[in-house]
Amino acid sequence: MKLRITILLTLIIGLFSSELHAQQAQSDYKIQQTFKEQYADYQQQIEDVTSPDSAEKVIDSIKQFEQRYNKHQELLDKALYPDTYEQKMEELKKSSVRTLNKIETITEQKSQLQELENQLASYEQDLNQLDQQTDSLKNAIRKSTESEKELSNMVRKYRQNLEKRDELILTFIDSMVVTYQDMDLEALEEIENYDQKSRIKTNDALKLIHDISEENIQILQRNASSLQLDDYMRMAEVNYQFQSMWNKLGDKIHEVYEGENADMLADNINGNLTKWNSLLQSNTLDAVKEYFAQQDIETASFKSANEFYTALDSYLDQKIKESKDNRSDENYSDLQKFKEFWDRVEVQWTSNLAYADVLSREQTTELNQKVDEWTKIAQPRSNNILVYLLGGSVLLAVALGVMLIREKKNSGSA
Repeated sequence: MKLRITILLTLIIGLFSSELHAQQAQSDYKIQQTFKEQYADYQQQIEDVTSPDSAEKVIDSIKQFEQRYNKHQELLDKALYPDTYEQKMEELKKSSVRTLNKIETITEQKSQLQELENQLASYEQDLNQLDQQTDSLKNAIRKSTESEKELSNMVRKYRQNLEKRDELILTFIDSMVVTYQDMDLEALEEIENYDQKSRIKTNDALKLIHDISEENIQILQRNASSLQLDDYMRMAEVNYQFQSMWNKLGDKIHEVYEGENADMLADNINGNLTKWNSLLQSNTLDAVKEYFAQQDIETASFKSANEFYTALDSYLDQKIKESKDNRSDENYSDLQKFKEFWDRVEVQWTSNLAYADVLSREQTTELNQKVDEWTKIAQPRSNNILVYLLGGSVLLAVALGVMLIREKKNSGSA
């Protein structure tokens, strides 16, 4: 009887242990499967996040997920072999942080682009308004029957409008540089994946750059008679800054503002800049000719930048030789007139002339040495004689004074 009871108990315990083992195995399997399913869900959430807030929520949830399964690490190592639980969790956490950083970058750049869009609208409006005013003035000047004084005031107002336009373009360039120079194009490409509505579909920036380059060509083509050398020197600075911005950022701007006509606009801009440079150079040379004619500076004729440098170089050599051979008032007067022009070159226009491809910095330096040499020897001889006579008079007066003093002393002692 006891034996039967023992056997029965053994069977019951064995069955119970088997059941417990089966339940334990089933529970372990469920833990492993649930972990894998939730892990895959977090991977999907990381791919689907669209804002920094949602990315941070996923990161916090992953931390809680890790805390729940830390105690099952050994069990999960078996299910994840050859990977480990620790490796998989580290991979998930790094992925979530990378996504957060990417989303933050995208959000910041979206904000910058939107701000730039608003600025572009303002720039375009202001430029259009200035262009309309400038065109109206140009038409009025062309049709004017007013007095010379009234016409002169209209021309001055016209030039002031062009100056305001150039200032606005420089501000626009600064905005483009600030927005685009550190822009991450790879992150921008992700904008469509995260939020298609936020992708900027317009060609506003590219279009505005194109329109500015077109308008600048038109200004140079149709306004030569109304502009002076000062205007072209200012335009040379604008041209240099504009072209530097395009050379540095053109590819990024083209990439961001994709559209059906983006390639055409970019190609036109490159062509316009080449034409702009050529017109600026030729108009500047014409303005220099007019300035020289007004100031009676008689250099050899020139039609190109190389000829201009040669004309100045020859003119200075001739004037230096004249000064050495015969210092005269006429030569000295020529120096004063030329130095009035050259002082502005040296102080204000060295960079601008280089930007306009009229005189390189090296050429300006070489010419400046000759201007200095001319200055040293151009003093008229008549002026030098006066200096010598004046010096002799002073010495004679001193000698007479000494003699009088001695005469008085001698008289007193007698």
